[in-house]
Amino acid sequence: MTGNAITHVDLKRMTMAADRRGGWLHAVDRTEIAGTLQMQDLVQALGAEAAEQRCIEAGLETLALAGHPPVRAVVTVGHGRQPALDFHVDADIQTCCALDLTLQQAIASRFTSVLPPGLAVSVLPLDIYARECGAQERGPETQAWGACARELLSGGEVQLRLAVACAYLAALQDAQGLAERLGYLQQNLLDQGQEALSWRLRRHRSVEGRMLAQALEGLARAADGALYEFGTRYSRERASYHVEQMQQLRDQIARFRDSCRLPAPQSGPRPAVGTAG
Repeated sequence: MTGNAITHVDLKRMTMAADRRGGWLHAVDRTEIAGTLQMQDLVQALGAEAAEQRCIEAGLETLALAGHPPVRAVVTVGHGRQPALDFHVDADIQTCCALDLTLQQAIASRFTSVLPPGLAVSVLPLDIYARECGAQERGPETQAWGACARELLSGGEVQLRLAVACAYLAALQDAQGLAERLGYLQQNLLDQGQEALSWRLRRHRSVEGRMLAQALEGLARAADGALYEFGTRYSRERASYHVEQMQQLRDQIARFRDSCRLPAPQSGPRPAVGTAG
């Protein structure tokens, strides 16, 4: 990254949800840029070619003309995934949706091919970034995911599949809270994903840590299958089994936390992985 336009750069490798082929550990490069955004910074983050640069130009010009310059840009690039550029602006949801439609029109006017452009560009409210990336208390949210999983068990097949996904999210957030308090690998670029979480738990070098990592990986595969494998029926019994797995895993995480006598989690936002200016 070059120039004074960047006030903060945060590079993370994150594991994403599985694709429809069933793989569940696809790594994605995520680059965040804050401050006055310039074309060359975004091009460098994306490794953009000529066609992608035209998409970036359309985004910057649209927002400049609308009087809503982006406050932050988030770039995601990964194997088997279309590169994406999200502009976060300080505006409400309705305004951002209108800006996004204007941006899509601008891109459509520059690309006449039936093939999509090589870069997906969107406009999002800055509040979304603040809510999803800021430090939050996980307890109430985790309880909500667990309750949602149990309620969905009374529905049809679609609800049953969603129940397993909610069960995984409930266990995942409990495990993330535990890993943060363990304190391992806080400097690692694999900060937020499933792979990093398993590594943190295994780094405790205990049977309990390895067991929790393996159980969480199993629940992740179950959620992956529920969401992406539609060739066969999905029974209530299978969904109930995985929801019960979630509850037992969360109980085990709580016991492990108590037995380790871990320090209280730090308040406030997490430190940046890297900075440049």
